[in-house]
Amino acid sequence: MPAGFANVLDRCLGVRAGEQVLLLTDAGTDPEVVEAFEEAVAHRAAVPVVSRMPVPDLPGQEPPGTVAAAMRSAGAVIELTSLFIGSSAARREATAAGVRYLAMPGVRLDTFREDGPLAVDFDEIRGDAERVGAAWSRAEEYRLTTPAGTDLSGSVAGRPGRVLHGLAREPGDYMAPPDIEAGTAPVERSSSGVVVIDADLLFMGTGPLPSPVAIHIRDGGLAGIEGNEAGRLREMLDRCADPLMANLAEVSVAFNPNGRVCGVAMETESSRGTAHVALGNSIAYGGTVDAVAHLDCVMRDATLELDGEPVIAAGVLA
Repeated sequence: MPAGFANVLDRCLGVRAGEQVLLLTDAGTDPEVVEAFEEAVAHRAAVPVVSRMPVPDLPGQEPPGTVAAAMRSAGAVIELTSLFIGSSAARREATAAGVRYLAMPGVRLDTFREDGPLAVDFDEIRGDAERVGAAWSRAEEYRLTTPAGTDLSGSVAGRPGRVLHGLAREPGDYMAPPDIEAGTAPVERSSSGVVVIDADLLFMGTGPLPSPVAIHIRDGGLAGIEGNEAGRLREMLDRCADPLMANLAEVSVAFNPNGRVCGVAMETESSRGTAHVALGNSIAYGGTVDAVAHLDCVMRDATLELDGEPVIAAGVLA
């Protein structure tokens, strides 16, 4: 069994003997991943429970009520659906009830490889993410730039830094390994600039992107999309059919040294040196906009400045 499975269950989740571990799946879930988790959970004297739901139409979509009820009653949940649902109200209700939750949508067997992003020492890397998370909490203004042309700035005054370090060992913890990140929701209507997405539009077609997509932000909202692959984002926004999806919901930087920009969305998002912005729902990220979905867009080699001081550049802390 690849090394990543033991790391996820023992280090990230801290599986307890006798507890029920709910594995959320759909038709697009890698069956080898499910089989390996079932075996590994049972080997730890816990109870694996597989719940198969319909493939979500949108990132952050609510699961069926019976699945939501199972989520609330489990000891721990591992989200293995083909599309992200971790920003849903059902997830928030489950973690509020004390359920430990790992959002790992779209992972494949290779994601658990010996030198992969799920085999890292999450406890050790946690310090970098928490350091930047604290800097977000102290900051008034941010600026995000990349060599590809990103230049986005705005206010984060009063917004807490949000850290995902991959470790969900305490009741109510929510994490998303292999993702290790720190970010926040910018103050609504405060941000303007351009974001050049040269890694991937997550869960919007097969990644990585073959050519960049430029997203124009004005007064905290989407003002335009350019590029040969721009149709991916336009089509998803049309499916959402919610004007609140224009909201700039999140700005975050990532820290996983074994991550790579690839066809697995969660690994791309985790890769150290990348940053991502999101459109739509910002409730779980410290914002106030309750849109129908949350759409992450990843760029390479990002530099983050807070209150005019560099914090991290292409994965190197200042």
